[in-house]
Amino acid sequence: MIEEGEEMMRMFLKTACVLLAFDLFVGCRTDDPVPSLKWKAEDFASDMQPITGGSLMATTKIADGMLHVVDKGTQPGDRVSMDRAWFADPEIGSAAEARVRVVSCKGMAGVDLCFSDGVHEDILTLYTDRIELHSAKLSHAMDTTNAFHVYRVDIRGTNVSVMADGKKVMDGTGRFTQPAHSRRNRLSWGAGSSAATGEAFWDWVRWTVTPIRRTPEEYDVPGAKHYVVYKQADRYACFPSLSMDPDAGTLFTSFSSKEQASHFVTAGTVGVKMESRDKGATWSEIPAIPTSARSAMPSETFTAPDGALVRIRQNGRRWFPLERLNEFKGRYAITTSSPSRGEKQGTFAVHTGGCLERSEDGGRTWRRTEIPGLDTYTSCSSPWSMTQLPDGTILRAFMVRRDEACSGKVVVAITRDGRTAEVVPAMGDPEKRFFFTEETLLHATSGGAVWMLTRVEGDATCMWQAVSRDGGRTWTARKTGIDAGPSPPSGLVTLDDGRLVLVYGHRKAPFGIRALVSDDEGLTWRTDHVLVLRDDGDAQDLGYPWAVKLPGGDVLAVYYYTTGDQIRHIACTRFTVPKLK
Repeated sequence: MIEEGEEMMRMFLKTACVLLAFDLFVGCRTDDPVPSLKWKAEDFASDMQPITGGSLMATTKIADGMLHVVDKGTQPGDRVSMDRAWFADPEIGSAAEARVRVVSCKGMAGVDLCFSDGVHEDILTLYTDRIELHSAKLSHAMDTTNAFHVYRVDIRGTNVSVMADGKKVMDGTGRFTQPAHSRRNRLSWGAGSSAATGEAFWDWVRWTVTPIRRTPEEYDVPGAKHYVVYKQADRYACFPSLSMDPDAGTLFTSFSSKEQASHFVTAGTVGVKMESRDKGATWSEIPAIPTSARSAMPSETFTAPDGALVRIRQNGRRWFPLERLNEFKGRYAITTSSPSRGEKQGTFAVHTGGCLERSEDGGRTWRRTEIPGLDTYTSCSSPWSMTQLPDGTILRAFMVRRDEACSGKVVVAITRDGRTAEVVPAMGDPEKRFFFTEETLLHATSGGAVWMLTRVEGDATCMWQAVSRDGGRTWTARKTGIDAGPSPPSGLVTLDDGRLVLVYGHRKAPFGIRALVSDDEGLTWRTDHVLVLRDDGDAQDLGYPWAVKLPGGDVLAVYYYTTGDQIRHIACTRFTVPKLK
């Protein structure tokens, strides 16, 4: 009877906390350092939580309204955590609270609450006999295993403090000074270190949310209409494609629907195909997308000047038995198998290399030739990173890492005949401040110039652009003014008047979908007039839009998205691109 009463009291207090988190202001406490901010909360009512990391040895499970995190591994990748963007402003200050019972913790961040404000960051580790602020070098002795305890972190400027069960136990005035990696601004919890181990039960987590103000360059798009394409509470949907039958105007999309909210776990993944016959307003599932469908994205296969079909391809992830591991160690980045990813146990993979493929019989047979310059520590390419110039030259961009220390470079493979290829550098940072990714959009202009936009992490704008005017042999790279957060460029469409429109996910507060217009075929972008299609996203795990021009001139973009219910789903937006002054 006593245990039943304790459980009823726990649920009552938890419900009260959640109601407070969503409906009340923090200002009910006169001594609160952030009196004007509202709270948001996660009480783990759904098992479809987006996670970072995860492996056979690092897992999460939600049961009885609690998150159970278990990390038993110490190998690279043995970590798992939940991330939330919280828009922290160093001048205003922010706070976070969590009710946790620790089972075990060995090593920094074995059980952790990590917080950053875009300028500074730190990690609160919950050991079994103490709690520690890593960078501030503060510690407080306590038993974290005997019961659930409420831990609170407050930050403002360079100050940080920690409370345990309502009592201040750490005063870090002037000690919140560790620079935020890649200017990240988020709250995360779980088991955040591959080298550490830990286990804990998380009853709830809540955090303050700072209001976001628009800049003068940001404009709403009048008449933009948003539609849900696919949404299921127990599924995680992401990475849609988009094509259209040019004669009938029917739209088609395909995407992945997963059992787990992860980009890495593939077990239980199914492919979904859908069509819309009313310009994106309603969608229905179909067994296959017809061959008449056409995408604004480039095809991987091009026709060479001599009539042969030619394509430049990435090798993708290749799996080998573990007994061959010594042949690859040190030469390549290694990924070991995990049943949670749907892979066969006892294997490992490398993700590197590219090849030429040439067909002289209309695609019935292909001759394959490896490209030596892409055989590096790792190399990969996005599905929209290729184009063909007016003279028939075919290009595809790759991200390569020459060794483990390399922060990534962008190179371009060039061929005319599909028999031989040249690999030339395009972008990189010798000082290793920025990490260049494989997510590159390549486009050729009518005048013969070719440009690329690339997602770059560790930089405030997160997109760089390079231009070549000599057939891709040499490139001039620069930062852009596209301030999108760590977002890839993907949704490109050409209007009837010749303007280009780039639709992209906005992965910084306020999260949403945006678009830019170019008057010179993408060589420059109108960053003085950012089109805000929507800004009601709940986290940065969204975007990757594809777009098409509809009959009549409107643009339709499809993307994956999340709002307050935390269900990652497929959505689309139909809008008219305005004339810019």
